[in-house]
Amino acid sequence: MRTFTQQHKVLNHEGDAWGQLQPSGVLRLLETSAIDAAADGGYGDEFHAAHGTAWVVRRMTLLLLVPAHTGEMLEITTWASHFVRVRGGREYRVENVTAGRLVAEAIAEWVYVDRKTGMPRPIPPQVGIDFDVPGAPLGSYEAPSVQLLAVPREFRINRKAEWYEADSMGHVNNTVYADWLDAAFRDAMEEAGWPVAEYKKRGYQLRANYMSLEYKRPALPGDQLVITSTIDGIEGRLCAVSQSIRSANSEGDTELASARCVYGWVDTEGTPCEPPEGWPG
Repeated sequence: MRTFTQQHKVLNHEGDAWGQLQPSGVLRLLETSAIDAAADGGYGDEFHAAHGTAWVVRRMTLLLLVPAHTGEMLEITTWASHFVRVRGGREYRVENVTAGRLVAEAIAEWVYVDRKTGMPRPIPPQVGIDFDVPGAPLGSYEAPSVQLLAVPREFRINRKAEWYEADSMGHVNNTVYADWLDAAFRDAMEEAGWPVAEYKKRGYQLRANYMSLEYKRPALPGDQLVITSTIDGIEGRLCAVSQSIRSANSEGDTELASARCVYGWVDTEGTPCEPPEGWPG
């Protein structure tokens, strides 16, 4: 199996209000490692320019075990797990070299597309040969078990897709969706009486442990968006939420992405802890 490994030091601007690498930051590292791994195998920018193709993420499942902090050195290892027609699987491990612990594991489904039309293209047979894929995913990426609520609670926010969130393909980069979803969840917590700032002062935070995202249609700069967050499970320190991102333009209402996430209470260093008194209220 052909693996690719690179290192990255978590920079100051990549840290959040707790000085920790947020989920979108992890996703950016995974995207970079996938692009660099493909280039290392002979399928970089020159190959795609000659063939008019690109890879786009269709699904991403991310297990966030412990947060990395600014200044720490990470090692990202990735490998292709399977190729089927127009789709390819890629797995990832992110290890904290500084602290000597595993930060995250992930699996992504990428789709090979025509760069101009965005339509799927058959993957060249040689790709599977060159990357020596094992034929099946190697890891386990199950969500933590959380007891469902009898009456789920739904929250909505509106936002606009901005130009600075777009990438070279002209649509919003897949990593930005994680920021949107995380912000929407925190807004939901605020509305439910669990303000982020107040609990940060008390030494708590709700942090994503698991994110499973499905990208259905690209968001474009200027799109008016509605993000729905449904808190549908709470058990101990964990909170499960289902989320949907929809466009609300003149052309109609279209779902762009959906997600299933599990958050857990941790202290300000990111260590799992018991929930604050009164949770869930």
